[in-house]
Amino acid sequence: DLDRFAPRDRLAMRRKLGIPDMPTLGIVATLRDWKGHAYLIDAFHALRARFPNWQLLIIGDGPQRANLEQQARRLALGDSIRFVGNQDNVEEWLNALDLFVLPSYGEEGVPQGIMQAMACGLAVVSTPVGAIREAVVDGVTGVLVEPRNTDALAQDLARLMSDENLRRQKG
Repeated sequence: DLDRFAPRDRLAMRRKLGIPDMPTLGIVATLRDWKGHAYLIDAFHALRARFPNWQLLIIGDGPQRANLEQQARRLALGDSIRFVGNQDNVEEWLNALDLFVLPSYGEEGVPQGIMQAMACGLAVVSTPVGAIREAVVDGVTGVLVEPRNTDALAQDLARLMSDENLRRQKG
């Protein structure tokens, strides 16, 4: 639904959702191991010193939530990471983001989160598993990284996190 999933005012969405107005990386996916949340949290942790003003929103819920929250606590990510659970207003949460990531390593069709993020004008960092490469054109609409590779994920996230124009171009 391109009326529902369309670019909106990022600052207005952050205010509405009670999110601090700071650069925001996010994922919308069920919290299952193969969606790659653990790799994302590790990559985000590796980038904290370089990007201390960024925050990570994990939108969704699922069987891995307790493990992922424990991982975030163990890495002392504090307020820089927020688990917001399932949301009916996903379009508003997507429009609060600056960059979307889905580091899945399981077989995927074309994940709805990627399609919705792209409709909201977000650049996407994902992996070339399943049909994702049909939606994300590497180097054009986003970046595809090797699955389960925290270093590669952190490297490509850093490139986009440091360049607003590049994010806008790929969005």
